[in-house]
Amino acid sequence: MKEVLPHRCLFFRALLEKAIAGDYDKVNYFEAARTMRKFLFVALALLLLSSCTTVIRKDLLDSGTRDFSLQELTRNPEQYKGKRFILGGTVARTTRTEEGSLVDALYVSVDSSGYLRNMQPDGRFLALFPKEMGMLDPALYTSNRHITLAGIFTGVQPSRIGEMGYLFPEFRVEQIYLWPRSRYNPYYHWGPEWGPPWGPPWSPYGGYPYYY
Repeated sequence: MKEVLPHRCLFFRALLEKAIAGDYDKVNYFEAARTMRKFLFVALALLLLSSCTTVIRKDLLDSGTRDFSLQELTRNPEQYKGKRFILGGTVARTTRTEEGSLVDALYVSVDSSGYLRNMQPDGRFLALFPKEMGMLDPALYTSNRHITLAGIFTGVQPSRIGEMGYLFPEFRVEQIYLWPRSRYNPYYHWGPEWGPPWGPPWSPYGGYPYYY
C-alpha cells in the first residue's frame, strides 16, 4: 500500500533526504525557514490559548464577583443575597442532605480563569450542590481536596467549629470544579485539559490537571 503523508510531512522528508545526501545546493532554505516560522507561530498560538482556558464557564466568570471578603458577606447578608460569586476552597468535609451535597470548605480566592490564587485560607463557607444537578461523591470531595465554584449567595448558616459558634456564608452551586491531586506546584501549569479519567471542567468530578 502506498504511504500517504500530509503535504508538510512530505516537504520535511524531502528536505531531510536532500540534506542527508549532501545536496545542499538543492535545499531551499528560504522556504524551509518560512515553513518553520509558520509552525512556530501555530505552536505559540496554541500555547497561549491553553493558558487562557477557564475551569468555570466564561459566562459565569464574567457575571460573578471574585474579589470579595467572606466577613463582608457575613456582616451584610441581605445586601448580597442572590448575587453570583466565584470562589475557590479547600474541602473540610462533604455530607449528603435532603437538599443535595453540602461542601464545607476553607475559602481561597481565584483569578480571572478560576485558578486558585494562593493556598492561604480566609474563612469558611458552605456550598450546596442541589440534588437536581446530581450528587457529589464524599469519597472524592474529601478533606484537603481543592475546588473552584460558581454559586449564588443564599445567606448565612449558624454552625460550630469544634466548641466555637460560627456563621457560615452559604452558596448554591451552579458549577463546581474539583482539582485532582498532584505533587506539582499549581503556578507553573499553563492550563487545564479535559478528558478521562476525570471528565471535562464543567463536570462535578472536575478536570485535568491543576497541580499542587
